[in-house]
Amino acid sequence: MIKTYLKYIEFEKRYSKHTIISYHTDLQQFKNFLATIYPELTLVNVDYRILRSWIVSLVDNNIENTSINRKIASLRSFYKFLLKRDHIQEDPTWKLKVLKKSKKLPQFVNEDDMAKLLDQLTFENDFPGQRDKMVMEMLYGTGIRLSELIGLSENDVNFNNETIKVLGKRNKERIIPFSKSLGQSIKEYLSVKN
Repeated sequence: MIKTYLKYIEFEKRYSKHTIISYHTDLQQFKNFLATIYPELTLVNVDYRILRSWIVSLVDNNIENTSINRKIASLRSFYKFLLKRDHIQEDPTWKLKVLKKSKKLPQFVNEDDMAKLLDQLTFENDFPGQRDKMVMEMLYGTGIRLSELIGLSENDVNFNNETIKVLGKRNKERIIPFSKSLGQSIKEYLSVKN
């Protein structure tokens, strides 16, 4: 049944080779799980409870949520195929819910490491050198995103208040303070630029 399904997604659905390999691996893993835990069952007579127990076992084995979600997608596609071909009467995956993607915490650069990096790098006094130095200092000194930095204009910098106005995600405007030393670096950069 798995072989027939794989031919279907390859030739009729035209899935990529990578997807076909992934789906094959997922279905084989589920089949192995059945053979080990529920040897009396086959792929066609499982229910939601059995599918859920496999998902729980994957979570218990610390499999990434993104990988588990792909396995859920593999099962859904496979059982939809079986339902369409009248191999099963009811889709056991209809109650399966995808897992929340775990958000990765940002990694911060240690202040000493950043100081060493800036000391080791040599920035020329020409425009490209000063621009590169400014990019490094702005990203580190303000914590703005690269997309926010790219969207900055000279009018967004307020030297009197020592703040930068940035347009962030979902067009939200943010005001970010900067240090006197960064302000001096911005002025030096602007004079080279002009």
